[in-house]
Amino acid sequence: MSAQASQLGIRPQDVGAGADPAAVAARPEDACRLCGAATTGCFVLPVLGKYQVEYRRCIRCGSLQTEKPYWLDEAYAHNLSHLDTGAAQRNFSNLAACYALAKLFGLKNAVDVGGGDGLLCRLLRDYGINCFVKDKYAAPNYAQGFTEPDFAVPDLVIASELLEHLANPAAELGAIFDAGPTALLVTTAIYSGQGPDWWYLAPESGQHVFFYSKTGVELIARNYGYRLLMSGGYLLFIRQERLSPPLGLAARLLMKARVRALVKARLALAGTSGTWADHLRQKSKVGRP
Repeated sequence: MSAQASQLGIRPQDVGAGADPAAVAARPEDACRLCGAATTGCFVLPVLGKYQVEYRRCIRCGSLQTEKPYWLDEAYAHNLSHLDTGAAQRNFSNLAACYALAKLFGLKNAVDVGGGDGLLCRLLRDYGINCFVKDKYAAPNYAQGFTEPDFAVPDLVIASELLEHLANPAAELGAIFDAGPTALLVTTAIYSGQGPDWWYLAPESGQHVFFYSKTGVELIARNYGYRLLMSGGYLLFIRQERLSPPLGLAARLLMKARVRALVKARLALAGTSGTWADHLRQKSKVGRP
């Protein structure tokens, strides 16, 4: 059994119905990069308009993935794909979801992993959430000076449109959960058997390389000891001891689109105490009066 399978606690008896346990990770190059089980070919698409790339489905967790992505340096010549026209609006929607959930669960310290130019980080800081941004492919233009957290353990990790970019999700998700956050808020489209015309594959950009099934995200939650709530296009992984039935109902409600719209409107009318506080903080770093 592969190291990835061991990392996620996969046992031969866990392999999907009809699958041969002996086939788990039979060929390392074809093993599922999430759970380590064998995969089967589904279709081939031209990635970046020139690489004929095979997409394969895991026989155990049902997730879809490209073959090992060797084109990523080229795909990230620009960190934001020209196809991602929803990037700006997504930040405002995420602001509402993050702010509401932070207040519900008492989450104060946050890290936006894969946070791009730092706009969401800046907006959260404007409204009093102590957020920092991490992104190996982008400069934090909106959150300069807020890339190194001033806390050891985050309350909230944000991974908006990040998981589908992970070339090795078992290892990279392990690093996120090993940080010990109370909650991880994710947006990613769930794979449920869509074909080669599924818009979320985005082969033109070459940046989407792994597509999680519902079974796959449930496996992640179970392995790391988190509960998974799915609502309004969001996935919330939260520590089991922090979740009660009433809080679970409230969290699902807050992630719904109509409620997020109300939260956005409320925030638009509210003051932003963090903006000036951070201005003074930045000035103090350079020794100016």
